[in-house]
Amino acid sequence: MTQETEKTFIHDGCALKYYEQGRGDPMLLLHGFGASSYSWRYLFQSFSETHRVLAMDLKGFGLSDKPTDDKYSVRDQSDIVADFIRKLGLDNLILGGNSFGGAVALLTCLQFMDSGPNPIRKMILIDSAGYKQRLPGFLTLLRTPLINQMGLTLVPGSVQARMILLKAFFGCTKITEEMVRTYGSYLDLPGAHQALIKTAQQIVPPDVDRIVRRYREIPVPVLIIWGEQDRIIPLSVGKKLKTEIPTSTLVTIPRCGHIPQEELPLETIRLISDFLQ
Repeated sequence: MTQETEKTFIHDGCALKYYEQGRGDPMLLLHGFGASSYSWRYLFQSFSETHRVLAMDLKGFGLSDKPTDDKYSVRDQSDIVADFIRKLGLDNLILGGNSFGGAVALLTCLQFMDSGPNPIRKMILIDSAGYKQRLPGFLTLLRTPLINQMGLTLVPGSVQARMILLKAFFGCTKITEEMVRTYGSYLDLPGAHQALIKTAQQIVPPDVDRIVRRYREIPVPVLIIWGEQDRIIPLSVGKKLKTEIPTSTLVTIPRCGHIPQEELPLETIRLISDFLQ
């Protein structure tokens, strides 16, 4: 992050780093698996002119704490996000999430629907998780005992980051050395390996079928953005979300992979701007 203010939020003794910039209605952005708030840098620059933009390093990722407990499920993360929204008094909120962060955003919205007034006014889901699916190879390895520990220990963070980015991007020329260094440095931090493994092991909620059945109850407008060449979560998932969330709109970005806000930020910003206006 560059000009954003770095802050700390404490949830049950766990220190979560978040970044904030701008004024106006709040926009909270949640990153994907293995990523960090860094993935939202282009959106920060654009939307902080009209919004109070916040992005959190989810538990176990980026510069947030990586405790040795087992609380790394989607529900654990959504509990933290819901607490964050309440404690900071974020109302009239635009909640966005990419990949794993999209699944966290969906569950957070469902939690608020059950607990009183919903502070979420709109949602943005970018290549979002949300269903049972065939897991990508790197997640399968992380869920495999012994192989996961050995692989993470032997492979430097920068190499891991490059491998995942090559899978996530459609155009490899969009991957910069700065991105590889930044993501790699987070993967090399103490506790990062264990956090990745714990998250991978719990990435599919045990009650996922019940959660999915409730998507049709979501009352707020939802923008679903999808890279047409996503090899991690296919476009068919985006089409399914569009069918099951009656208030949603699906737009696709050609020649784009799993992380549109990094690979084709100008197109992503334009789609979000149109949605917010």
